[in-house]
Amino acid sequence: MRRLTAAAGIAVALLALTACRSNPNVAAYAGDTTFTEEQVTDLIDEVKKIPNIDPQAVPDRYQVVQLLVLDEVCKRAAADLKATLPPVQTQPGQPALAGLQQSLQNCRENLPVKGVQPTPAELREVYDNGVAVGAINAADPANSFDKVAPQLAQSGELGDALAKRNVLKDTAEAMNVSVNPRYRPMNFAVLSFNQGPALSLGLGQPADAVEDGVLPTDAAAEPQPQQ
Repeated sequence: MRRLTAAAGIAVALLALTACRSNPNVAAYAGDTTFTEEQVTDLIDEVKKIPNIDPQAVPDRYQVVQLLVLDEVCKRAAADLKATLPPVQTQPGQPALAGLQQSLQNCRENLPVKGVQPTPAELREVYDNGVAVGAINAADPANSFDKVAPQLAQSGELGDALAKRNVLKDTAEAMNVSVNPRYRPMNFAVLSFNQGPALSLGLGQPADAVEDGVLPTDAAAEPQPQQ
């Protein structure tokens, strides 16, 4: 009976944990940090208030949630690596979202990692992405995978990007990042061709992801990954 009671207690605890991370008013969770739909709306509204702002320059909700989550993950990764990030230089009166973008760029550029050697699967991933976005013309025999892969393997930029993706992926998993289904799949380009992403990091697809709800009215109908 004692064992059954203990098992029941564990089940209740697990249900409570799932419920805590299933609020439809929450855009995402990253560790102990909660990003609400209201926060996302406020950040977008602040940008909209900029005089003469081009409507095309206003980010959609997907992009804002992406920035919030990845910035939090990157800063945690930097802290775990005992890295001291240089201060971000912000301009007086600039919207908070601009500061967030600067913070993320600053963190990504200064994340201390050692480049890794790409695996065959990773080389194939980059090659296939290049073909998909039109950066690599696979119809040209000179651009076959066997001929392009050695060139990719020698790219220090790719090795660094892979190392950063690995660190960010491990950190996101340790933080139990959970993203509302309306913003999934959430992929962030850690390395890009001119035409599109070469290497992406997927964020926030755990089994206990936030339940879907009513999409706020200012959300984009078909959110697209930020390049």
